[in-house]
Amino acid sequence: MYFKVVETEGLAHYSYMIGDGDDIAVIDPMRDIDSYMHEARKAGMRIKYIFETHRNEDFIIGSMELAEKTGATIYISDHEDLGHVYGERIQDGFELDIGKITVKAMHTPGHTLGHMSYAVYEAGIEKAYMVFTGDCLFMGDLGRTDFYGEENLPKMTGLLYESVFEKLLPMGDHVLMFPAHGAGSACGDSMDERSFSSFGYEKVTNELLQITSKDAFIDKFARMRIKPKYFEIMEVLNVKGADFVNNDVVLNVLTVEEVAKNKDDLILIDARTKEGFIGGHIPGSIYLPKGNLTAFLGAIYCPDDKIAFVIDGQMGEMEEIYWYCRRIGFDNIIGYLPDGIEMWQQKGHDVVQLATISAKAYKEMPKGDDIILLDIRDYNEIEPKDPDENKVIIPLKSLYENLDKLEMDKHKTIYVLCGSGNRATTAAAYLKVKGYDVVVITGGADMYRNIE
Repeated sequence: MYFKVVETEGLAHYSYMIGDGDDIAVIDPMRDIDSYMHEARKAGMRIKYIFETHRNEDFIIGSMELAEKTGATIYISDHEDLGHVYGERIQDGFELDIGKITVKAMHTPGHTLGHMSYAVYEAGIEKAYMVFTGDCLFMGDLGRTDFYGEENLPKMTGLLYESVFEKLLPMGDHVLMFPAHGAGSACGDSMDERSFSSFGYEKVTNELLQITSKDAFIDKFARMRIKPKYFEIMEVLNVKGADFVNNDVVLNVLTVEEVAKNKDDLILIDARTKEGFIGGHIPGSIYLPKGNLTAFLGAIYCPDDKIAFVIDGQMGEMEEIYWYCRRIGFDNIIGYLPDGIEMWQQKGHDVVQLATISAKAYKEMPKGDDIILLDIRDYNEIEPKDPDENKVIIPLKSLYENLDKLEMDKHKTIYVLCGSGNRATTAAAYLKVKGYDVVVITGGADMYRNIE
């Protein structure tokens, strides 16, 4: 049997290649599909089948382009009609033999109504060997159930309970599980940082699997989550089809003059270090390093926005950033300014700084009515020892739609808090462009809690 995990860098997305004999099936391929074809060539095999677990919301799936390049058949769920313009519809119980293994479709709704998991059986053995669980069951977590609105939360959460507790887990503790996402994905709350697991291990370690009744599960798990802005566009592109990328990197080096002339008409993203951005950046630019790019770019801006980048150095890292953007539908990349700040200043342009205060100094300073503490962490990160005076909690992923909560106090200084200062720097830069007076609390809540 051939098996390979393909991790999509920056997205916490896992896709899989599995096969036997001459043929390979790919589960939930990413948008840039060259890596699958490369691996198939190395193995001397052909990609013949593509399985989708569900319509993904957080990245553009590469099924159509991969099928065009290889001639593979795409299989999608027939348990929900989303208007797909491609794919052969399959239902629960569908089986496909690939050499000496069999892939069997399992309808596991909850995250979505049509969600499919795929169990793999070896020839002559009745029990499943592994299951691709998509966004149903994760390492240490379960798939969110809020995409159909608050009025459908009890229904969808109940369906997820049935899928996990009554369909998947009874298959046996020995079964290996391979989900579509790992830690850091927006499709779950708190996934564990491990690359694979088993049903038995999850039964022991996954807190959500300790619940013993459907009603208790619904009470605990049924809630609305933050939905990043770009998800709705991904939902459309993943049924109607996105433009093929052909694995081409189309990136133009920008001149300082071009950036200066056009920066008010595009989103200028500074992908340098936090310290570099705070110390001096192009006016109007936003701090978003590569590590946080896919988590927050689509939560703050729309894929249709024109974007350009400021980086240190030359092309290497910029190519990675390019694919991070295109995998989530940000195709309108104008270019990048290499050695950005140095070139900017050499041409006689000014830079601006971002005001900061250490967690210690913030803890010791007097806090009157002329300040606001803006905590931009997710709600599950808040702890009792965190600062709370004059506090407003708006997670960074939903800041764009909650500026009205700060509008009445626009004359006040906003001290921005996160865990360490990275996300706070992004939020502060975003608010500064909107005209707010902002200060980043460096060291964040992690440092604040450790101050005696």
